[in-house]
Amino acid sequence: MRKLAVQLYVILFSCTFYGQDIFHVDAPNGLIVRKSPDKESERLGKFDYDEKVEVLEHTRIRLTIWDNGEAIYGQWLKVVGIEANSESLSGYVFSGYLTKKGVIMFEDFTLVMEDIYFEAFEETHKDIAHVYLDFEFGGNPQNKRIKIITHNYKSIEIFQQYENSVFIMGEGNEGAYCDLTEWKHYYSEWIKIPYNKTGQSFTTLKYPWINEDKFIPIDMSELKAVVREKCGERWSNLISDIKDVNEYPSGVSISRIFLKINLTDKTGQITSKIIKFTLPSGC
Repeated sequence: MRKLAVQLYVILFSCTFYGQDIFHVDAPNGLIVRKSPDKESERLGKFDYDEKVEVLEHTRIRLTIWDNGEAIYGQWLKVVGIEANSESLSGYVFSGYLTKKGVIMFEDFTLVMEDIYFEAFEETHKDIAHVYLDFEFGGNPQNKRIKIITHNYKSIEIFQQYENSVFIMGEGNEGAYCDLTEWKHYYSEWIKIPYNKTGQSFTTLKYPWINEDKFIPIDMSELKAVVREKCGERWSNLISDIKDVNEYPSGVSISRIFLKINLTDKTGQITSKIIKFTLPSGC
């Protein structure tokens, strides 16, 4: 694998800012900001590559730009800069040169995941990072491009695994359910994810819906007892007659996705890091 360039990223260890729509500028030469959603409009300034901006308005005014013979589709967005050097800059930009990114910094490398956003993660151990996601604002770590930025290792491999958990859906109470993500789980095998030499990046796996039905053999009386203990008699009564963990109103879904990053140094020694993505568990 080609030696990866060193790059510095700064990340805030803070709570997720729900309601914010944050993007990074993906135009190498910067992104022009205009006074109104029109290519001929007055130019107000420019955001530099990888600067973060917050979206204030989706205009739904579509625009196509040709870049080296490639059509880039998007719309005009009204944004405001949130970096220290551009926080007063606000105006309209082309969305085709914006991307979401999640950044995790370990001691000796940085992981950048595109088309996803998270402001906070918890370092539960120096070799483990725990990311909590929200579908509306955070996204899903499946089928996402990843770059590993480091200069300490000669080769890198990434493996992916998922965890399934049980949940019980409520009747006549839309959105409510009994969550058993801290009970028993099904774990898939670790699968090596592909590396793209041209883009010097990895792409995470996307799981078909059928994977969410998989679970370990369990005693149904034990499941009913756990539901009664954790969620109460009403929830236990909902599953009193079921005979399988996937029989409504019981169900199984993916609750966490794991990435294992194996880094090999020049002496051949392998260091492993784990990233746990916890998916939203509902109301």
